[in-house]
Amino acid sequence: MSGILRCALGAGVLIYFILVIYFLKRRLIDLKYSLVWLLAGICLAVFIIWPNALYTLMGAFGISIPVNGVFLVCIGFIIVILMSMTSIVSRQTDRIKQLVQHQALLEKRIRELEEKENHLAEKQ
Repeated sequence: MSGILRCALGAGVLIYFILVIYFLKRRLIDLKYSLVWLLAGICLAVFIIWPNALYTLMGAFGISIPVNGVFLVCIGFIIVILMSMTSIVSRQTDRIKQLVQHQALLEKRIRELEEKENHLAEKQ
């Protein structure tokens, strides 16, 4: 890997970390969700600092062309991030459903109390 490419990739990873930290500081993402993003950034930084680690890892998996290994690593990170987001969406969907049910029960109770109050007011 050439020095210019490593510098450009290093700058990209640095900007990546700055963005993740900025989002954390502004509370645009929660810490537990940002851990996946930070892990991905750390792995990218390791491969930039020690490119032989990528070649060794790809050799262990029997991948002869390093570019294919990079694509494999990127696809792996995308799958992990998508699974993380899917679990978040699933939990939020359950919470929204519970909140809607709770709100419906409260509205029903309010309607019943208003009807009871109107009925008592009509008797007087």
